[in-house]
Amino acid sequence: MNIDPESEPEFNQNSESLERFENMLANDDQYYFDVEDLEDLVEHYMSGMDLDKAWKVLELASQQHPHNRNFELIRADILTLKGDDKNALRSIALLESIDPTNVDMLILKAGIFSKQGKHEEAIAIFRSAMEYTEDLSELYLLISYEYDAMGNRGEAISQLKTGLRENPEQHGLLYEISFLYDLMGEPKQAIEFLNKYLDEHPYASAGWFNLSTFYRRAQDYPRAIWALELCVAIDDRDAMALQELGDCYLECGNWDRAEVQFRSLQELDPEYPDAFLGLAECAEGRKELDQAFELYQKAMELDAECSDAWYGMAVIRERQERYTECLPYMKKALQIDPLDAEYWFFMGDLLEQFSEFGQAVEAFDKALEIAPDETRFHVAKAQVLFHHLDRVTGLETMMEAIKTSPEDAELHYRTAAMMLISGQGSEAMHYLQNGLEMDYDRHVLIFDENPEAIYNPRVMDLISIYGQ
Repeated sequence: MNIDPESEPEFNQNSESLERFENMLANDDQYYFDVEDLEDLVEHYMSGMDLDKAWKVLELASQQHPHNRNFELIRADILTLKGDDKNALRSIALLESIDPTNVDMLILKAGIFSKQGKHEEAIAIFRSAMEYTEDLSELYLLISYEYDAMGNRGEAISQLKTGLRENPEQHGLLYEISFLYDLMGEPKQAIEFLNKYLDEHPYASAGWFNLSTFYRRAQDYPRAIWALELCVAIDDRDAMALQELGDCYLECGNWDRAEVQFRSLQELDPEYPDAFLGLAECAEGRKELDQAFELYQKAMELDAECSDAWYGMAVIRERQERYTECLPYMKKALQIDPLDAEYWFFMGDLLEQFSEFGQAVEAFDKALEIAPDETRFHVAKAQVLFHHLDRVTGLETMMEAIKTSPEDAELHYRTAAMMLISGQGSEAMHYLQNGLEMDYDRHVLIFDENPEAIYNPRVMDLISIYGQ
């Protein structure tokens, strides 16, 4: 890490003060510190949430500099962090009687009321603080939090927009507006707002980045790429934008354009694991499997806790049909991140290939615990049960999946296929008809699950009727 030479003397001075203070405590002695040193010390301990030592610094400051009112505000801050709101408000009242226009004091006071659920009172204090500062953006942000806490997200967004008009460069407000629109499930309003904002502030890279996020969630990759390209054009060192742009090109299967973005990431930081993950996916997409494995391996060497690198190596070895090498990689990926449903799903597939059917079902169950609405996981579990362990339980699993996702045609087609195998012809026709009504084009799934169904006249007649 590069350290600014101009900051080194201050760093050394702080370090010396810290050593002196620690020695003073260890020797149960009393040393003198000037105001600046004490302020630096209390900030150091508070940043590490060592409130006991921060309080000792404050006690020393009260003895050595009893008339410095800055320490009264720090006292109130520490008391608030300790949960002693009553005494914190007493310190604030003392400071307020001396300096009623202190903005930091007013923000701290409002924060206590907010914590107590007195959001209207907090808002009133924040608004009074606006009279004493020119930087209103932080106060509008804090007011928006209060409205959000009261369940009024519309007004919270209104306050943020007002703050953004006061300071259009305050991108924190922009991100918060986007976040609230996302929570409200209003992507169209978010896109409309961001486009209007960008018409007025076309060089705001944060605006383009947020806009791309909503387009990407809507799977409108051309527009997401357009927004991210503009973001990168404004700031070609924006690592997040480069990463997102590379991921969008991956989604579109444009491996070469994706590689350009990940190479740019690599130039910014040659030891950035995610850049190698992206390059590995590009190589994998081009079916350059040996190169992809090496790139995943490089990402793992840079960060041994990068679960996606271990997973990627397992996937490559599976595609190369080197199955015995897959399991150690997958076990490591799951050890690092046991809450990734896709990892458990892939592990279930591997175990099925090793004929470890009971363990495969357990892996699919883990995946379903994390993502209970994922059709693929239900189907995979039902197939292992039905074809290898217990037909009745396999069919019951499919029926439970249909209860979870009744409009998913695949579940109805595969249930029909399994019922035909089990000799439940009439029930099978019911589920086949459901599937045909939902999505005729996917009727081939019944033959995928049960190839013999093509020789069943009732199946073919029903498909023919819906195909007319």
